[in-house]
Amino acid sequence: MTAAQAESAMSAEQGYQQALQLTLRLAVAHHESDQLQEAEQLYRGILATEPGQPQASHNLGLLLLQLHQAAAALPHLEAALAAKPESERYWLSYIDALRKDGQLVLARERLAFARKHGLQGDAVGALAPSGVEPEFRT
Repeated sequence: MTAAQAESAMSAEQGYQQALQLTLRLAVAHHESDQLQEAEQLYRGILATEPGQPQASHNLGLLLLQLHQAAAALPHLEAALAAKPESERYWLSYIDALRKDGQLVLARERLAFARKHGLQGDAVGALAPSGVEPEFRT
């Protein structure tokens, strides 16, 4: 590959990444404006070209949760978490989706695992009243 070809390829990749980010911002804007059908189409379009793209996967999972489709949300939230396991937000969304899908035992297990690996904070404590954490009585 010549220097000109390499530069052209790099420029094309930059253009692609810019278009991807623009599409993601547009999807988020639709999502925040409750234009859920448009947002879903854009998230799915991104995932068709970039399977597992963490932000699109996570946001599509959140959108499906808004539509009370927890089971459908789980694979997208799992994909986001697999791509970016250090994200507290992704862990919390995934655990919340498990809870909403009625998978409380698995939600507790995942919460314990996440805590063991550093998940902490007020948001984690907020899961306790939702039934994810077992209540301890003294």
